[in-house]
Amino acid sequence: MKKFCLCFVFIFSLGIAGCSTVHIDWDMATAINTMESYDEFLKKHPDTEFTQQALAKVEPMRFQKAVEEGSAKGFSAYLARYPQGSYAREIRSRLKTLRCSDKTLLRNDPPPWMKKGNTSDPLHRTSWYLDKSYMGVAPSEIGRGYKATCDDPDYPMDLAWEPGHLVYFGGRGVIVGPDGTPVLVGYDCR
Repeated sequence: MKKFCLCFVFIFSLGIAGCSTVHIDWDMATAINTMESYDEFLKKHPDTEFTQQALAKVEPMRFQKAVEEGSAKGFSAYLARYPQGSYAREIRSRLKTLRCSDKTLLRNDPPPWMKKGNTSDPLHRTSWYLDKSYMGVAPSEIGRGYKATCDDPDYPMDLAWEPGHLVYFGGRGVIVGPDGTPVLVGYDCR
């Protein structure tokens, strides 16, 4: 009986200590009040009574960081975490403005290595999508001499290959061909 009581007291004290650790870590995160402190808290305590509060405090900080950075990578990083976030509409607008102001990406006609696919084409059903791992990455290798970076998880790159061509069906981002020519796709820059 004595061993049972000691075990119960030990297990009960672990529960209390675990609970107080969450509170201590939360107090520390809010006192420091940085993205890193909240990220650390969420890493240690991903599912607690403070999780939603921590997430709510971090989003405006990530938005501010993306705006201060002012880069496609920063805007895309925000969208990768918060595709439907409070600032997603503004970030998408800023990303479009940034992309459409880069004259090196704008083309009147597609380069010879790229063609626009028809979405009713049977090939579309077997096309290849760039997923979130390509968000905000400087043009990532996609193979066969092509590189691409996807700007927004709500508009993933939808691509396929034909002999000598990359077929673009949809999505937003930049595609770089084997000849090094970058092309902005998925934005209406008029």
